[in-house]
Amino acid sequence: MNFTERVRKNLEGKLRIEDGNCGTTHKVLREISLLGGKAVTWEKPDGVGSRILDDKGNTVGEGEGITWPPAILFAMVEGGFFPPEIESGLLKSLQCIIDMEKVADIYGYGRVVTPVAAAYNEIWKNGGRVAIRRNSWGVEVVFIDKEDNEMAVGPISYCPTCGTAATIPRAPELALRIKEELKDKRNTGKDKYERGMENWFFFKNERVCCEITEKGKMIGRATRCCIAYAGVVAEVHAGIAGPKWGALFKEYCRVCPMKLCRKGKNTGEEANNLLTALEKKEMTTDVKMNNHITAMVKKDGELVGKGIGTVCAFSSLLYAAAQCIQLRSEIEVVRE
Repeated sequence: MNFTERVRKNLEGKLRIEDGNCGTTHKVLREISLLGGKAVTWEKPDGVGSRILDDKGNTVGEGEGITWPPAILFAMVEGGFFPPEIESGLLKSLQCIIDMEKVADIYGYGRVVTPVAAAYNEIWKNGGRVAIRRNSWGVEVVFIDKEDNEMAVGPISYCPTCGTAATIPRAPELALRIKEELKDKRNTGKDKYERGMENWFFFKNERVCCEITEKGKMIGRATRCCIAYAGVVAEVHAGIAGPKWGALFKEYCRVCPMKLCRKGKNTGEEANNLLTALEKKEMTTDVKMNNHITAMVKKDGELVGKGIGTVCAFSSLLYAAAQCIQLRSEIEVVRE
């Protein structure tokens, strides 16, 4: 068997729609890493390019996306790492790829946290809210105005942050305001593109490791509980992240109550299962931006749990589930 076939064989019976795009990507990356492979991504004007490398350094899958994780998943799909029935479902759940150029027109170079934070602030400032919900293997994000009307519904996306970024172009007036607000902002992705940097992702000791290289030399490295978080902290270590985000990301791991890395679990898998369970209980999840991305879980319109996170609402959801007694009494938090 070749490398791809070995990975696919080892994952037979282990891939579940409940784990979502994010949980599935991490599960496959772990297997790729165990067999000696890696994922590599690089920023470009319209988003992020990606490759999956086998144990000999050969390219066995190529893809693209609005930021690192969905680009990696797309490369996995293109590389044939999934059986046909799962592959077709994943492709339907990566619709945000269609909107890459529209997303990039607002900010670009694979950077989504900054425009997403701006969108959260704008919508909440005007009395609205942002809701997330599961759809197929992914999630969709809904912008809701102060009259409780849906302003925009995003495409099925990889995760809440990607979903929010892909929803912004579907609210044209909001998109124009955010584009104007960010037009003179420093873009770390643009800096990395101009310097020819690459991001190398793989599992090590049950954590995602990201190494940032420039001209073949590693300049930043970090291990965290997911691809996106490892990537942004590696940028902090490389000295290329903005000071605001850098301080927040460095601090979060210390205060996080979940410590998923120690348990051999990944954020995407656990959070997708949690979000599914919440919806079965007819509970809703809204997202806003304070200092950290913040998820608020409601039952019958009443707040039952709130948590902070890093680069997406998944980490916020898990924080809420770990910290809020009322939410924990409503639902089984940890799936063994």
